[in-house]
Amino acid sequence: MRRQVAAPVLLAFLISGCAANDGDADSQAPASSPSSAAAANPGKAPRDPLALPEKPDFLLPVTKGTDSRTLPVFTPAEKVYTIHALCTGRGTVTIQYGPKDSDPSKITCGDPVTIGRVYTAPSEQKHLSVEVNGTDVHWSMAILSGTHAM
Repeated sequence: MRRQVAAPVLLAFLISGCAANDGDADSQAPASSPSSAAAANPGKAPRDPLALPEKPDFLLPVTKGTDSRTLPVFTPAEKVYTIHALCTGRGTVTIQYGPKDSDPSKITCGDPVTIGRVYTAPSEQKHLSVEVNGTDVHWSMAILSGTHAM
């Protein structure tokens, strides 16, 4: 019985050790990232890093950046919209929900994808912005109409 348990554990350590020695240190993905999982399971296609559903109803399509900026205005048709956000680098990305937002959402770079539902009045224009704090920060975000399984 011990041998059956030890072999899969040893195999997992060998795979993660080999993956950690490929490429240079700046381009390596953390052990829990989707790209590492794809390397361990070469038969499966890599997952969407933003964890989007199969047929997303975009209010804001996938948008990427390295700097602070105001996002395009959008108008949700439902009482809720869903934000999918991810950042890499050393720092944080803060999502402001308007110019007078007193409760912005802070996303720490290096964490898994952040998925959050925002409840709102439908048919009201939304003016979101992204504030970057840190170095070598790269962010990506998509905003979807309604809710979906997370």
